[in-house]
Amino acid sequence: MPKELEKPMHFEEVQEFLGMGSTFVYNELQTGRLPGHKLGGKWIVYPSELQRYLDRLPSNQRKLKITK
Repeated sequence: MPKELEKPMHFEEVQEFLGMGSTFVYNELQTGRLPGHKLGGKWIVYPSELQRYLDRLPSNQRKLKITK
C-alpha cells in the first residue's frame, strides 16, 4: 500500500500554527532547528517534520499536536 502524501505547510501557516513572529520562524528554518525546504524561493514544512520539531522542544514550552 503506498504511503499517503503529506500536504506541505507554507511559511505563513507554520508561523500561525506556532503563534510566533516571522523572524523567529525564519531563524528556526535558517539554522535547521525547524526542518524545512525551499521551493521556488519560499519555505515549506511538512507536518511530520513540524511535529518532530515540537516533540524536541523542552518540556516547559507549549506542546502542540498537529491534527489532520
